Amino acid sequence: MAAFHQTLEDNGRYLTPEAALLLQKQSDTLLCNGLVFLLHLLVAAMWRLAAILGYFLWRPATGDFICPGKATVDDVWHEEDFTGKRVLVTGGDSGLGFAIARAFAARHAQVVIANHNATAGRLAARNLTRLTGVQVDSLPLNLGSLQAVREMVELFYQKYGKTLHYLINDAGIVGPSEWTADGFELVFQVDFLGHFLLTELLLPALRAGAPARVVMVSSGAHASACVTAGWPEDCFKDFTYLPPPVVPPHEITVNTSHGPAKRNSSTYGVAKFLNAQHAAALARREAAHGIETCSLSPGFVLTPMTERFINSSGPTGAKEICREQIHPGPGLPANPCPFTPEEGAAVIAYCATGRIRSGAYYARSYACEEQLVKEQGFTEQMQEALYEKALAWVGAAEVSNVIL
Repeated sequence: MAAFHQTLEDNGRYLTPEAALLLQKQSDTLLCNGLVFLLHLLVAAMWRLAAILGYFLWRPATGDFICPGKATVDDVWHEEDFTGKRVLVTGGDSGLGFAIARAFAARHAQVVIANHNATAGRLAARNLTRLTGVQVDSLPLNLGSLQAVREMVELFYQKYGKTLHYLINDAGIVGPSEWTADGFELVFQVDFLGHFLLTELLLPALRAGAPARVVMVSSGAHASACVTAGWPEDCFKDFTYLPPPVVPPHEITVNTSHGPAKRNSSTYGVAKFLNAQHAAALARREAAHGIETCSLSPGFVLTPMTERFINSSGPTGAKEICREQIHPGPGLPANPCPFTPEEGAAVIAYCATGRIRSGAYYARSYACEEQLVKEQGFTEQMQEALYEKALAWVGAAEVSNVIL
């Protein structure tokens, strides 16, 4: 800059004062723009470095990613054999449940699928038997009725005895938000409370089958649970909103990694948040009994529940949802979007048999790596209180008096 000023002085006789001043301002502008450009390059380099560091820091202990890109359940289970193991999969008649049930049965497990639609369950079990050559059974299960859950568990014990090795809690709905006959919000009861009761009633069988695993299919939607329900962002700081009320349909705005996005109000994220907290609390309570747990997000998977989003446009369409399904680690193959059921089920397979940290949350979009649950005011100390409240909601006395 000093050299430039000297040049102006040396050649000032050739320039008018006004022209010299204009030339100086142009030079200062160019210099300023250059510095801004360099600053942008520096920031970009720092973000790149952070991504590379994250790539290595987030790797599992094995040194390899578990299910990158298009990896399927069959890629995760290379040589697994479940001969002599009994598995119960809720929602096993389609989608993720069907995919993981097939994978278990193909590896010689005794698989029982439980479904709300008894006819669909029987047809799916027959299809699974045909595909795998291994007998697969089905049981009727209405998670929206606490009494129906109890009846299904009694039937399970009558038919299969007192041993269970894997419980895959996969079934779920996204709406509507309305009251059940038990007096609970429907999505909350089907996705969380019904599974809570089911798991509690099956704990004796899981203990008998130890080492055993309980897998809770949660969702990345848990991260915006409070906002999507139309509540304060820290709505889980106490139990004001639990059990949740019915949420009238309306449009809300969620802040995503790509900016604000419109969503339809829902309690789906609330139930999925509670799935993750249930897994964490259950892990501590059952560690001494040889039962491990995990919760997971399968990502955006093409299933009967999600297919209505595929061809829709706007903020709730597949294109917008898929923007959130990009793994940040460099060098990884891109995640497909939507995942196929077999690809989404890869994280279920890992949670069922992999080297997990019991009680933790895993995400298919992050190559089946462990991720943090977005707490939204909730604390680890509240998990036990939630568990005790859930016992009361389902009828703790009835749970403890089950005759096996």
